Amino acid sequence: MAYRITYQVNVMWVGPGIGPMSGNVGPQVGLAPAGGAQTLALFNKTGGQNSLTFLSADITTLTNAMAADIAAQMTTNITRIQNFSTGTD
Repeated sequence: MAYRITYQVNVMWVGPGIGPMSGNVGPQVGLAPAGGAQTLALFNKTGGQNSLTFLSADITTLTNAMAADIAAQMTTNITRIQNFSTGTD
């Protein structure tokens, strides 16, 4: 039997006065952005990460592959993410 891991990372820009110190942000529910922040969702590559077994070593391999995939996507989108604070994206 094969296993597949799928994943998603949400990058949110939280403007001044909306952060955790403001006291007006409750716990995040589902994928709702915190305090009206802009959100960029990054998903796994098509099919996710696959493994024929699910042993301890496989978990390390799979999570390292997930981290590398998300890091590459974040690097590709860094200008877009940084533009959240100026409202240009």
